[in-house]
Amino acid sequence: MKRTIHILFWLSLVTALVVFLLRRGGSHEAPTGKELASPAGTLPVPAFVPVRPPVFVTPDAGPAPAVDPEAAAEAALMKQVRDNYRSNPAKAIEAAREARQRFGDSRTSDERDSFLIQAYLNSHDVAAARAEMPYYYQHHPHGRWADYLFALTNVGPNSPP
Repeated sequence: MKRTIHILFWLSLVTALVVFLLRRGGSHEAPTGKELASPAGTLPVPAFVPVRPPVFVTPDAGPAPAVDPEAAAEAALMKQVRDNYRSNPAKAIEAAREARQRFGDSRTSDERDSFLIQAYLNSHDVAAARAEMPYYYQHHPHGRWADYLFALTNVGPNSPP
């Protein structure tokens, strides 16, 4: 009799566990932020949200119209900056400085200045990267890279010099 009670107890416990897991969906993944959000928005926002750099999409190479030499020169310098800011930061810094001097606030200046800061960081010159941030905020107050660069350097638009 005692043995039968023990068997029924453990059998009911296992059955309850199986029912519980089946009703939950059997998912053993950690909940994501979207699952935690309530419709009313009463849950607190996570303290740390990783900032990812923007993704640039290059257009398909189609029949190109006639390109003026200045635009071609700027594109060549930007290619050097993009290709070297991680692997050869000194070369990227040199190309970005030359492009800034020659083309100023051009169409690609936001991207160029952000890669200049990242090149300084990749060359382990944090002081130079932080020194470039006020220039970035002055010339690109609503720049695409502002949040990402702030996360890297901890220098905001209103930080003391």
